[in-house]
Amino acid sequence: MTGTLTDRHNALSAIAVSTPPRLPTPADRIVGRLLRIPAGACRYRGPGLLLLVRRVRLDISDWYGGQWVWLEGEELAATGQRLRWTQALVHVTACVPDRLVPTQRDGHGR
Repeated sequence: MTGTLTDRHNALSAIAVSTPPRLPTPADRIVGRLLRIPAGACRYRGPGLLLLVRRVRLDISDWYGGQWVWLEGEELAATGQRLRWTQALVHVTACVPDRLVPTQRDGHGR
């Protein structure tokens, strides 16, 4: 019985680890942009999130079947005030161009 459970665990682990996030927008185009993340598209949070993305953590995002990605950045209030540095596990469908807002620095978020 132990061998069977171990085999199942190893098979599931191999699938989970080997799947990079399937981002609809390249990671380098997300960094430096504001991302409006709707409620339900961010794990471990109830309401939506406005995030100034500083880093896309592809290195630790392989565990989520290609459907979720870790983002790091500054959480902003609706007024644009910076609230705190945060990490967020975001569904890849929330990382789409129509939710990316350029920052005011140069109009492109870079």
